[in-house]
Amino acid sequence: MSSNNLNANANGDGRQGVGGGGPLHASHLGVGGPGPGAGDRVGGAGGGGVGGSTGLPPPLASTMGGGAGAGGGAGATVVYAPSRLNDLLDFVRSEFDQATGEMGMLRAAREEYEAMIQLHANELNAMRSMSYDLERKHHDDKRVLQEENMRLQEETIRLRQQLDQRPPPGSSSLPLGGLPQSSASSRPVLPSIMAGGGVGGPPGSSSGGRPGSSGFPPSEYADRDRYGPPGGGIQVQGLRDRPIDRDAEHTKRSRDEDERYGGAMTPIGAKGKGYSSKPSPNVSNMSPYPQQPGSRPSSTAPNGGPSRDHAASPRPHPGSEMVGGLKENEAFDPDTTGFKKEGSDWLTVYNPNVKRVLDVGLVHTLVHDSVVCCVRFSPDGKVLATGCNRNTTLYDTKTGAKLSILNDDASNSKQDNYIRSACFSPDGRFLATGSEDCIVRIWNLAQKRVAKIFSGHKSEIYSLAFSPDGRRLVSGSGDRSAKMWDMDSGTCLFTLQIDDVTIAENGPVDAGVTSVVLSPDGHYIAAGSLDTVVRLWDAHTGKLLDKLKSHKDSVYSVAFSPDGKYLVSGSLDKTLKIWDMNSFKALNNKEPGSIAQGGEGGKTACVTTLVGHKDYVLSVDTTPDGLWIVSGSKDRGVQFWDVKTFKAQFMLQGAKNSVISVAVSPVGGFFSTGSGDHSAKIWTYSSL
Repeated sequence: MSSNNLNANANGDGRQGVGGGGPLHASHLGVGGPGPGAGDRVGGAGGGGVGGSTGLPPPLASTMGGGAGAGGGAGATVVYAPSRLNDLLDFVRSEFDQATGEMGMLRAAREEYEAMIQLHANELNAMRSMSYDLERKHHDDKRVLQEENMRLQEETIRLRQQLDQRPPPGSSSLPLGGLPQSSASSRPVLPSIMAGGGVGGPPGSSSGGRPGSSGFPPSEYADRDRYGPPGGGIQVQGLRDRPIDRDAEHTKRSRDEDERYGGAMTPIGAKGKGYSSKPSPNVSNMSPYPQQPGSRPSSTAPNGGPSRDHAASPRPHPGSEMVGGLKENEAFDPDTTGFKKEGSDWLTVYNPNVKRVLDVGLVHTLVHDSVVCCVRFSPDGKVLATGCNRNTTLYDTKTGAKLSILNDDASNSKQDNYIRSACFSPDGRFLATGSEDCIVRIWNLAQKRVAKIFSGHKSEIYSLAFSPDGRRLVSGSGDRSAKMWDMDSGTCLFTLQIDDVTIAENGPVDAGVTSVVLSPDGHYIAAGSLDTVVRLWDAHTGKLLDKLKSHKDSVYSVAFSPDGKYLVSGSLDKTLKIWDMNSFKALNNKEPGSIAQGGEGGKTACVTTLVGHKDYVLSVDTTPDGLWIVSGSKDRGVQFWDVKTFKAQFMLQGAKNSVISVAVSPVGGFFSTGSGDHSAKIWTYSSL
């Protein structure tokens, strides 16, 4: 198209109509008015307005033409030629092809990304499988190492027996629970009672204990990683701060402790380091006591180790003290098949002097990362709770599977905070835990979170017990008090404060509360304490009703029988005592009312004393039928005592360190042990 033609059309020149400018030219114009042009598609004579050129391609420009001219002519309808339709279709087709190509590229990119995602998922699954395999291999290797360690220890014991000269006839006879008594210089101190290690002063002394605690078990006793070296009281760096293999260090520490404390795993009748073949004074009792009641000397051996002298107690009146073992002149070979039962890492030695009526077996071993301070079954016996450092773990009793870990996120996760006590509510909905941070936490087990917090104690919380109706909770603490809490309001109803001052050879003795329990009828609270006394309180008024004084050392555990007729206590004097609650109730009915803090008490009669453990008794419990008393000790053993005969049925050794806690399941025939060897075990017992 020439510029002249465009100008002519834009100005509405009528000459354009003559001879026809062609469709191409006319398509750019919309000039109004009739014109004389013959072949043109638009009229043009007269002065019409200019529709203007759009500058678009011909097929589209025709639709953009101007309106009528000034002369009043109407614009003509544009008719497309077939070639224009083809051009339009080609344009649409090209756009479609371009979009199709882009879609294909996106599809290819998506498939590539999906392939990469699948590849990474496969790699993650492979890594997960490798992790599981490594974990299984780790546990298998650990079990093999432990079995090999046990085998080497047994082989060492056999070699020692062969090398040592056999004792004179009759001098090697021992009571059932009475593995040979350790020498006075090898008696470990209170901070290491539950961990099986440690150095410092004994209970009530100023050495070895935490300042201001007056000998109450400090937090150090709960962690084997922190006990002092054999030659002094300097603390070593915790294993958690060292880049070393914990299992190898655990094995080394176990060996060192066996050498230091006389190898508590030595079978009955064996001789080894720390054992004496000389008969002890008053062998039939096998129960060395301190020289004076309540005395707690703080002497130390020249090498920095603990030392404590004992004087044999006078022979008791008939029936007042029972020995759960062998007679003085009887010899017993533990290799006799009829008197023992053993597994891969445990041994049960039965008392040959009584009829064998119970069978025992190991069900599960639950490995933990730290010392297991407490174990407790749920009311239905289906769940076991274990307390260790910073968390409480719930296990399925039958399968041993870990159900959940209760850890308070609000607490300091870097600081040690051992869970010293755990207790289920009677309906099984809540779990109460007491710890070193002086706080009682009430856990909602359905939601796995802390429902309530009880604060008020000034020292570690060592024991918890629910009332039978579950509406109240009692807590015992090292601050010399027990508190009764209302579960609904969360308030402290009253505080049972111990203000007595017990004077020993070295001065005042602490009276921190180590154990609390409520009677089955909910009327009485029994509390054991470090000052050797068991106190009975009115659970409704908080009045002190009686003081049970017979132990020669700190009371570490108390438990009522299911029918409430007797109370059993375990002490660091290596004995258990059974107290007649019927005598207490009879005298209390005749002389109702409380006794003064400084009063002597004496309403509750001590039925008998059970002697057999060779070291501290740390935990006691009773079976649901009330026929058996179960005790755990620092001698690494568990004993079942017949309530009718006051004799031990068997002695079970299945821990590599102190048995800190024992608990009997309310149903199912299970019991559990928590130990300083970083494990809890579930056992089964049944009648033959």
